Amino acid sequence: MERTIAWSLYVAAFVIAVVVFIAGVYVGTILDKSDIQTLSKEVESLSQDLATMQLLYLIDDNSSAFCPLYESELSSIEEKREKLGYELTFLEDKRKIEAPELKKQYFILEAQSYFISKKLKESCNDKTIIVLYFYSNKNCTDCGRQGVDILSARDTVATRNIKVRIYSFDGEIGSQVAEGFMRQFAVSQYPTTVINGDVYSGYISKDELIEKFSK
Repeated sequence: MERTIAWSLYVAAFVIAVVVFIAGVYVGTILDKSDIQTLSKEVESLSQDLATMQLLYLIDDNSSAFCPLYESELSSIEEKREKLGYELTFLEDKRKIEAPELKKQYFILEAQSYFISKKLKESCNDKTIIVLYFYSNKNCTDCGRQGVDILSARDTVATRNIKVRIYSFDGEIGSQVAEGFMRQFAVSQYPTTVINGDVYSGYISKDELIEKFSK
């Protein structure tokens, strides 16, 4: 008995598979855009909070009476900023979603926080260590490891009541903020780490970082 090939069934199955694939891509794209929009709103909200703090400094530039308030507010903002940074990293590293414009907005946010942190050190005798970390996701074999070690060293010295604030910048996405900081500190390679104004080019081990943070 001869078998007849049900070509119509194969064609229908192929069409269904194509439709499901396209629908999945479409839904994934919608979710990606939604995530980016949500993070963009969070960046904008934090930027407004930091701008408010900057205005307070202008109103009361010389008095140290408000230092505890400034420190408390900045700590709260920094906690939110760091969470936002982790979410951006997750989008980029795990979900492979590139959002360069959003990263540029985030770098502006980091710069705002950095300058307020510097002001705290000058006006309020704040002992927090300020770290600027410059990296590249394209042309740097040690950058991933360096980022992890900086965070780990920060967490280690935190048990000794040493506070460290970290501001990280991708130097190869065309951010004017990142490029400005790189010119200021003469950054010529990745990774480069700036600790309280001292520049360290190349990879630094966790133990070395702990030693520098502890001084």
